Amino acid sequence: MTFLALSTLRMASVVLALAAPGQLLSNPEAQAKFQEAQQAFRNEDYDAAAAAVEAAFIIEPQPMLLYPWAQAERSRGNCAAAVELYQRFLDSDPPEAAATPARENMERCQEQLAAEGGGEDEEIIEDDEDDELVEEPEPEPEPVAAPVTDDQPKAKAWYKDPLGGVLVGVGVAGVGAGAALMGLASSKAGKAVDQDTHQGYIDEQDGATKLRNGGAIALSIGGALVLGGVVRYVLVAKKNEQGKTAWQMTPQLGPRWAGVTVGRRF
Repeated sequence: MTFLALSTLRMASVVLALAAPGQLLSNPEAQAKFQEAQQAFRNEDYDAAAAAVEAAFIIEPQPMLLYPWAQAERSRGNCAAAVELYQRFLDSDPPEAAATPARENMERCQEQLAAEGGGEDEEIIEDDEDDELVEEPEPEPEPVAAPVTDDQPKAKAWYKDPLGGVLVGVGVAGVGAGAALMGLASSKAGKAVDQDTHQGYIDEQDGATKLRNGGAIALSIGGALVLGGVVRYVLVAKKNEQGKTAWQMTPQLGPRWAGVTVGRRF
């Protein structure tokens, strides 16, 4: 992978989570398209990267997508489109850590276009180490911003979790049965002293012991099931809370720009 490809990927990369907290984009289709763009950057397929980021932007027009889109256009030699996308990104008032490299790259493209006099056949990509000639592709159509829709499924409330309900319900029943058996055991033990014969006393004590042991087992199993249900409820509640987070917070850029890693040089 060339230095330019590594730099472009570093500037356009995002932090993602599938069964974890905090996705960069709220729309799953937009997120999938952006992951395609990341892979295309790794493969140095900038045509595919530009198309994938554009598709993600059309689905969910987040201003932060304009930067990797501009990078893809610049990397494939389409500086005219890249300048427009950099400007739109800067107009969205990004933090300075992201705005500075965007301005620098836009100025490089503007200098390149001015030096070539708006050449129609070729665009030259300026690199820190060497220059490459890339044929200019057909101009990309202006993206049409689609309205953002909240089509993510709503998470069920933690107390409606069926597994947690079964565990707690059966556990409470077990605790109740155990308590009842312990009560019967105590009553039976009390009757043992009223027996007229020693054998009768022994029989009553044995019965009380069996009831007490059964009650203890029922109490243990019921308590364990109730505890398992509570743990299940806690896990579901945490998962639901994590699913509500659209952006991960970073102290440098704030929640709106969480997950975007920006480098200074390209």
